[in-house]
Amino acid sequence: MKICNFSVPGRAIPAVRMTQRSKYTRQAKRYLAYKKQVAWIARSNYKKKPVSSDVGVNVNIYLKGGNQGDIDNYFKSITDSLNKIIYIDDRQVKEMHARKLDCESEKDERVEVVVYKL
Repeated sequence: MKICNFSVPGRAIPAVRMTQRSKYTRQAKRYLAYKKQVAWIARSNYKKKPVSSDVGVNVNIYLKGGNQGDIDNYFKSITDSLNKIIYIDDRQVKEMHARKLDCESEKDERVEVVVYKL
């Protein structure tokens, strides 16, 4: 059963390793800003309380060339952003599907997300 689906416009930002010192780097600041953007879009599309049951997440990442990150880091940036919004904690994610897809132009870059109940 589908809980929520939404699209995040723009180029996806992969998760970065965060330490106390590294959170002030340019890369970390970009990642944290992206997490806020994803969270804001998720909140505007899902107005209920976070679910407490196990969930699955389907992520399609559309990118136009350039230096691309690892698919698992893109997935992590999305699932971390949904904590306390769609579900209580991303440890509830028991099933995952992720794809990186080429798109025609930079204006078509986006991430499409579907969260469903297991």
